[in-house]
Amino acid sequence: MITTKRKYEDLYEFSYKMRKRFLEIFTTVGFGHVTSAFSMTEIVVALYKEILRYNTARPDWAERDRFVLSKGHGAGMLFPIFEEIGFFTKEEINDMVRIGGNFHELKKYFYPGFEFYGGSLGQGLGIAAGLATGARLNRENWQTYCILGDAECYEGSVWEAILYAGHNRLNNLVAIVDRNVLGCSEFTEDMISLEPFSAKWRSCNWNVKSVDGHCYEELISVLQESRLHRTDKPLCIIANTIKGKGLEYLYNKPLMHGYMPKEKDDIELAFRELKSY
Repeated sequence: MITTKRKYEDLYEFSYKMRKRFLEIFTTVGFGHVTSAFSMTEIVVALYKEILRYNTARPDWAERDRFVLSKGHGAGMLFPIFEEIGFFTKEEINDMVRIGGNFHELKKYFYPGFEFYGGSLGQGLGIAAGLATGARLNRENWQTYCILGDAECYEGSVWEAILYAGHNRLNNLVAIVDRNVLGCSEFTEDMISLEPFSAKWRSCNWNVKSVDGHCYEELISVLQESRLHRTDKPLCIIANTIKGKGLEYLYNKPLMHGYMPKEKDDIELAFRELKSY
């Protein structure tokens, strides 16, 4: 039997492996969002390794939990995870994520592994609230999880969804905010301050928990608790993260939002500097 300590050690090592595989995939094609993908790595690993109910052999399994990635620019981190857990093979990933690659799966309305990922920001939470409403109306037991970026929460559509979900007491909905305090060009608190962020969600009738978004012990505990439905409110998890986590030379640097190492020296630097746990 694997001890809890060993389980967490394995998860941290898995995070390192996923970041490394991300670099292998996306430095080959020369585009992607390293900093946004790396800030949410532990969040998505916790979901897919410990929390979400899904079936890789039956991606459209009716009883699966629904996952919406509203901060779509971080979607690249899903590819190595999907490869590892079996939604796609390494060969299929390499064939899809390349210039002129096979994008037929990406063009489908339903994508194996999740329900939706955002293009324009601000769309995901509304879709997630709709899914949660549908589950309630149909008396289904699955839950809906949605990851948002913190700067994405400048969008008015996000607050419409927050108000709707709180009013309708959608306690089968979990919103996870990647609170890395950086937008695409500047620190959030220097653009338009979000604080007091937790209080704003609470004022809209949400239960709010704040965690270290890179700590599996905290993430998994609060996510597991959300399944117990001890409150009739939707849950917002403020996951405090570091944009570019794992590559310290990218920390706290605005204008690195769409960064991807392209030159040989930059690519070698990224692999050399990638921090394990």
